[in-house]
Amino acid sequence: MTLSWNDEARGEMLDIYSHLFDLSPTLAEAWADELEKKQALLETFPEIGRLVPDYNTSFIREVFVKRYRLIYTYENELLLL
Repeated sequence: MTLSWNDEARGEMLDIYSHLFDLSPTLAEAWADELEKKQALLETFPEIGRLVPDYNTSFIREVFVKRYRLIYTYENELLLL
């Protein structure tokens, strides 16, 4: 499965990383490592995330990276974050 970040999601992840880095560089690195692990997991198992309760569709899902919610959609061979 091909994973693609949209510009807004990429910017939000960078903002989260920057905020965490200001608090603790170690914390920011741990969060980034967890994000990379979730990305790899999603590329292999896109249905691993739970269905987002706010939407009534099977292709909008979410996983958590520490306390941050990562919402994604997937169809065919493309995973969008």
